[in-house]
Amino acid sequence: MSDVLRVSRLSARRGGREILRDVAFTVRDHEILGVIGPNGAGKTTLFECVAGVLPRTSGTIDGAPLFYVPDGIRPWPDQTVRWTLALNARMFATQVEPSLLDALDLTRLLDQTTASLSKGEAKRLGIALGLCVGPPTSAAAAGVGGATRDRVIFLDEPFDGLDFRQTRHAIDVLRNAKRTLVLSIHQLSDAVRVCDRFLLLDNGRVAGEGTLEELGGNLEEFFLA
Repeated sequence: MSDVLRVSRLSARRGGREILRDVAFTVRDHEILGVIGPNGAGKTTLFECVAGVLPRTSGTIDGAPLFYVPDGIRPWPDQTVRWTLALNARMFATQVEPSLLDALDLTRLLDQTTASLSKGEAKRLGIALGLCVGPPTSAAAAGVGGATRDRVIFLDEPFDGLDFRQTRHAIDVLRNAKRTLVLSIHQLSDAVRVCDRFLLLDNGRVAGEGTLEELGGNLEEFFLA
């Protein structure tokens, strides 16, 4: 698979503390890359810097446009789920497939406000919003190598707040979407089920990148090491 996004020597400071140090990785076309690491490793800061939400101290980001679904954010809290999905679809010239809403158990929540959703329900809405974003229509869609690419979807902790059954359903949805995805995940068992490759962060640095086999076949042991 070809690379659609390359991050090189990305560093970020917050106050007097260096949160990310020379982070470099690639995202491949139509893969699911899992970003894993202990609490405080810099996963969310990495997502925010790549997405342009927070400034970076140094580094380059080259490739396809992306769409970022942050953790803990509820868009338009006074509006309904139906309204939120419809607006998202209009902004990105796409359609919301009823089958996606059924798979994420959102159909029954369409007339609820996003503020009224539980944590897990809001997470499932975030997944739907991310997957309903279509490819750019401008020259900005050119990825690494100049080819036109779909957006890279970044989802920060998409399974946080989901129970076991809901997590399994969400994993099936993401695997079947055939999209280029970057997921921040703290549950290693979930990461193994859904991801094609892994990026391990530790204290703001890359400790490893590759497939499960390339990392030794045991993600838990690699994580602990």
